[in-house]
Amino acid sequence: MRLGIIPEGFIDCIALASGKMPTPLVKSFWGVALGRTLIAGTRLGVFEVLSEGEKTAEEVAQDTGCNPEGMETLLNALNGFGYLKRRNGRYSITKQTAKWLTESSSSSIRDAIMFLFELWNDFSDIERAVKSGKIKDFHFRDRPPEFWEHYIRGLATFARYNGPEIVRKVSPIKKPRRLLDVGGGHGMYSIAFCRKYPDLQVEVLDLPGAVIQGKRIVKEQGFQDKIQFREGDLRVTEWGDDYDIILLFNIIHNVSYKEAPEIFIKAYQALSSYGMVVLLDSEHVGGEKDLSTTSGFNELLFFVINGCRVYPEETIRKWMIEAGFTNLKKGKLLTLPMTLFLTGYK
Repeated sequence: MRLGIIPEGFIDCIALASGKMPTPLVKSFWGVALGRTLIAGTRLGVFEVLSEGEKTAEEVAQDTGCNPEGMETLLNALNGFGYLKRRNGRYSITKQTAKWLTESSSSSIRDAIMFLFELWNDFSDIERAVKSGKIKDFHFRDRPPEFWEHYIRGLATFARYNGPEIVRKVSPIKKPRRLLDVGGGHGMYSIAFCRKYPDLQVEVLDLPGAVIQGKRIVKEQGFQDKIQFREGDLRVTEWGDDYDIILLFNIIHNVSYKEAPEIFIKAYQALSSYGMVVLLDSEHVGGEKDLSTTSGFNELLFFVINGCRVYPEETIRKWMIEAGFTNLKKGKLLTLPMTLFLTGYK
């Protein structure tokens, strides 16, 4: 998927068609403007307040503890971007806003938007990171508890959408008894597997800050008796053995080129006979031709925040085969199409 410029009127259409509109400037400005405005509306509780019903800017300001004039400008910006409706000085949320951005909605992505604020704070240091090449891993910086709450609950939002589809498309050779979710701190993927396999016992290995949040999420979902947590760095902590399924979801882009092959070796050694590994990561076709938006941007993103990279599918397959995995299969996810979804067997 790529971002584009959508004309709002006849003159806009002519300007775009003329080739004289400075599209890089337009995309840069409006891309940043939309993202930051939406994050501000979420963090300040605008959508929650307006989910109660239409209100004036002054009423929203009072309910959120903000300056009335400042709130009016924010509401007008959100109206211009299509997230609010404005009639006779009163504001209300659109159907799409109610669906995606209010906490009470079953489809809410509010936690993911809150996480984006944390992510962009670190990502804003692009120039320094690219010039120096010296990056301290995103996960090992001094973080307050709120960071881990936004981070883990934000990731849980994505898992809530694609977890059920992943479980449907995973085909174990034998009925799984034990599952290891490596770096799966929020526990939502583990929960999806437990729903399909009621006798499954799960262990989640992740960093302490992630584990604290994951335990809360799992308890909220009622799976605390099925899913246990273990604190540790996946690169150095022993994983254990005799697991029937091991999940490696969104972790390979967080380890170095040197460390990545060892992750697959550890996974292979920790599996039972005929066990399987399931990998989910950012898609990257590799080669020397043009990259997709996802492939190109995620290379930069994970370098800036972790000092690592998104690795091409061919490279990941090579590491899996060298570790001993056979019968590698690639799947497609409709709920998260811009990903690499691979399974392999011991």
